[in-house]
Amino acid sequence: MPRHTMRAIRVHEHGGPEVLRCDEVPTPEPRPGEVLVRVHAIGVNPPDWYLRDGLTILPPETRPKFSLPVIPGTDVSGVVEAVAADVDGLAVGDEVFGLLRFPSFDGSAYAEYVAAPASDLARKPAGIDHVHAAGAP
Repeated sequence: MPRHTMRAIRVHEHGGPEVLRCDEVPTPEPRPGEVLVRVHAIGVNPPDWYLRDGLTILPPETRPKFSLPVIPGTDVSGVVEAVAADVDGLAVGDEVFGLLRFPSFDGSAYAEYVAAPASDLARKPAGIDHVHAAGAP
């Protein structure tokens, strides 16, 4: 059973890796169409550092809106901890991996738990560990 709070890496200001902070935040609850995943591994990608940098690589008129602090990350591998009532095909205990809410910056994978759209996840192949599965998306 997940805790009421969890640790998450958040960006509070734009800059280099030094702006990443480990914070205690509320554990998300799955909304309709989502599952709660206990994160075992994440992938780190260029969009994560674009977000950390303030999306300065993008022209100002194309930058998506977001507010700080923000939890980065879209690539994840872990174990399903809870399932919304309307989700079919995934169950508590399933090992999953996926690319969350891409191409947005709303994945929030740099955390102990993430509420993820079930449609963004697949069952992790048994012969692949979580680290390699998180790198696959």
